[in-house]
Amino acid sequence: MASRPTTTDPAPTRRRHRHALAGVVAIAAVALLGACASTPGSADATDDPTTEPPASTPTPAPTLELAAGSSVVGLPDDMAAPPVDAVVGAARTTDDALLYVVTFGSSTCPAVADATATAADDGTVAVTFPEPDDGACTMDYVPATSVVALPDGTATDADLTVSIGDWGQVTLPAGSTEPVWALAEG
Repeated sequence: MASRPTTTDPAPTRRRHRHALAGVVAIAAVALLGACASTPGSADATDDPTTEPPASTPTPAPTLELAAGSSVVGLPDDMAAPPVDAVVGAARTTDDALLYVVTFGSSTCPAVADATATAADDGTVAVTFPEPDDGACTMDYVPATSVVALPDGTATDADLTVSIGDWGQVTLPAGSTEPVWALAEG
């Protein structure tokens, strides 16, 4: 007697695979719906008028020490914002021997003035800057303020013309601590 090959019914195996696949699909659907649901603190929670946004702590303004060679990214606390087209500026400080010099550029590579200005032959005061370092800088455009010492013998009771690197020249009125800005041409 010849034996017949035994066959098994594939239906139970197919049913198990279908049930497993259906379970995976159900779990994925629940996970997807859970991810889309709004939770407090999520972006959708702002639609709920009873939900308050999280409180943020403001970053304190940088403090600039009134000493030659000090610098900060930003403006001194008491200095008004510059005009939009300002390229550089200067102002007298409460100390007659010091100036504020403001430049604009990258916050990670600010143009910081040398600590001491020099007297030029024409009666102006020249503020110089060290050679910039090579390296990556951010593409933002912010003010940076340096405190610069005036040369000995600079008259404090007269107008003062300040040449600021290659950016420009400003004349500070006698007795004023208001900034004066060199503006972009054009």
